[in-house]
Amino acid sequence: MKQEIIDLTYDLVTEIKGSLEFKRILELKKVISQSSEIDDLIKKFKTLKNKYEEVIKYGKYHPDLKSVQNDFSIAKSQLYSNEIIREYKKLENKIQKKLDYVSENIAKSVSHKIKHPNELGLINKH
Repeated sequence: MKQEIIDLTYDLVTEIKGSLEFKRILELKKVISQSSEIDDLIKKFKTLKNKYEEVIKYGKYHPDLKSVQNDFSIAKSQLYSNEIIREYKKLENKIQKKLDYVSENIAKSVSHKIKHPNELGLINKH
């Protein structure tokens, strides 16, 4: 029985990897890795995100809070307004929903007490 479950799992993985969404994500990943413009947007976003996370620890008492929040917001907007990034994130979310659905169904088929992600990706408390 164990081997049958493992084989079915591999079949599911193969099916997901064969989907148009997954193939398109791989194409977009390649485009993203070869684009210096997108690379710059990602680096800027990550840098400002780290800075924001540091500043937010001190909250309203940090002297640079407003400027860092503003800079981070602009960088995030620039990154996520990029057509390729938007498509990538949309497909990523679509695949994640499929994986959450599979996880939920497996958990429920075993027991209703097993925790699994809900439609928001959060784990329900039982």
